[in-house]
Amino acid sequence: MINNELFKILNVEKIPYAVIEGKHDIDSYKVENELFNPDIDIVLQTSSKQIISVLKSKHTFDYLGDYSFRENTTNTRIDLYFNSLNVGYYHFLKVHANSFVNQKLSEEEYIIYQILDPLLKFSKYYPRHQCRLEKYFASGIPKEVKVKLKSALGKSLSDALLSKISNKDFSISKIFIKRCKLRLLFINGNFVKMLKSRIF
Repeated sequence: MINNELFKILNVEKIPYAVIEGKHDIDSYKVENELFNPDIDIVLQTSSKQIISVLKSKHTFDYLGDYSFRENTTNTRIDLYFNSLNVGYYHFLKVHANSFVNQKLSEEEYIIYQILDPLLKFSKYYPRHQCRLEKYFASGIPKEVKVKLKSALGKSLSDALLSKISNKDFSISKIFIKRCKLRLLFINGNFVKMLKSRIF
């Protein structure tokens, strides 16, 4: 799954990175109803977007728009993030420096990603997401996950969402998701990011 060419380029460019992957990923692909080709998702510890131009210049990668590429030999989609986890202008978690040292998200960061990314991106949890969250929550909710999610969504929304997931209830209403998005607009400068995206 790891693309050696991509990581060679990141090392040459001296850009620290953290791969977004979890210990239950492989098992979770088995529950999908159709053949699923996993993406490579990577957070880069830089605000510079120069890496986009670098990858565009390489014949190995096809540019898909924004911060996404497709690697030709494996037909694997690559999505790049910069410093934080986000969906569009909804930046919901700044990645800790230790994750870039370890070149992988911490488990707590990854769980937050699994909780919020599908809701913001798809407005639902696919079977693979449900499978991962069930496994992570099987032994209780990690304290750090509660803290980080509360920081993003506030206590009320965070408690409600964690309660549903803990009870394996993955039916999240559109109204609830809208409330989450509204809350996220008021952290990490997301409201300004939204205005810029709509004006420019």
